Amino acid sequence: MIVAGSNSQGMAAIISRELNEKLVMIERKIFPDGELYVRISSEPEERAIVVQSLTPPQDRSLMELFLIVDSLKGLNVNDVIAVIPYLAYARQDKRFLTGEPITLKVVLDTLRGLGVSKVLTVDVHNEKQFKKFMGDNGINILPTEIIAEYFKDRLSSNSIVLAPDKGALWRAKSVAEKLGLRYDYIEKKRDRTTGEIKALPKELDVSDKDVLIVDDIISTGRTIALAARNLKEKNAKKIYVACTHAVLVENALDRIYQNGVLEVVATDTLPSPISKLSIAPLLVRYLKQCLSKI
Repeated sequence: MIVAGSNSQGMAAIISRELNEKLVMIERKIFPDGELYVRISSEPEERAIVVQSLTPPQDRSLMELFLIVDSLKGLNVNDVIAVIPYLAYARQDKRFLTGEPITLKVVLDTLRGLGVSKVLTVDVHNEKQFKKFMGDNGINILPTEIIAEYFKDRLSSNSIVLAPDKGALWRAKSVAEKLGLRYDYIEKKRDRTTGEIKALPKELDVSDKDVLIVDDIISTGRTIALAARNLKEKNAKKIYVACTHAVLVENALDRIYQNGVLEVVATDTLPSPISKLSIAPLLVRYLKQCLSKI
């Protein structure tokens, strides 16, 4: 059975159709005091795939996912697989400062404790840490092929694909190699206490070149806006931006466009005006592989 969380009903319906499995919609309501109620009234199957992206407000989305999983285990569903297109709280994947929690670990430990056997997500912030906490039961899908497909007719052979920092270089490399383009990264430094981002000097030859910046998450858009402004100062021509998760807070899109970006696109792990790239086919492909091994 494919169980649709309230944030991912359309995606769950696609997965249900492609896998030819029963689609189950949950009963959901909010009590007057703000607490969440969830119920699954369908007859249970041996295995359930729960589809729930952790859209803002993330705490509410997480609680709904936890309650769905517990409801399924209460129905004696033996195997519960969680499909979480956007895994919130994943950016705090280590203790950067003394006294901090590892929120990624907290979320994954809770899911495992509730009885989830596998977690399937898309472009988690740090795959190495995700795998550390989930092992072989954590599957991270990368959307670089659908990003490359979207831009293959928009970028000339003289274009360059850039990561907004060195840590994200592998993502830019993956897209660039699929397009047969050069790739590089923009140097930046983030203050772990204040969150302030500063650009560092780096010699990038982008003069008269189109540029595609590829990132995992766009939240406030400040990093992308700063990068775009620096690229314009280096005489870049058209600047495009692609990301996996369009969180988009604090007028992020306005900030990005105001700094010279021509187009911003994202996958549909989160709903937004720029979520044009469907990750459903990738999820279906990996779920078929996953289920064939069980």
